[in-house]
Amino acid sequence: MFKTTVLALVIGLTTAATIVPSNALNIAAPNHPKKPVSSSDEECSYQLNYMPRVTRAHIEAIQDRHVYLIPVCEDGLLGRDDYGWLFTSGNVGTLRLPIANNATLMSALTAEGYDHQDVVSLRFGGDGSIALYVHQRTLR
Repeated sequence: MFKTTVLALVIGLTTAATIVPSNALNIAAPNHPKKPVSSSDEECSYQLNYMPRVTRAHIEAIQDRHVYLIPVCEDGLLGRDDYGWLFTSGNVGTLRLPIANNATLMSALTAEGYDHQDVVSLRFGGDGSIALYVHQRTLR
């Protein structure tokens, strides 16, 4: 019985000796400052993940459809021109001229104060509608 008690005590002390140093920061400084929580680029652009491919023919075929504008990353956390990566990673990077030539898309954009340069991505809705993801930038 004495051997079992001593063995259990040795195992307990060995376990404590390995756990305490790894928790030293939490024990010594329980009120250490936490990292500030802020919106990251991934959080504001999560909706742009996995956008389907869009071609010039798709854009030219858009006529008399309902167009929704969805602002992306317009929270003001970064400067207005610090979101250039949005425009290069979207699915309409080389299609801004066909967007500018499409009357349906341009009427929706200009009604809300955007232009073809502000379009980040385009998605077709199941009901025949169009969702344009936009980010206001100063290229005018």
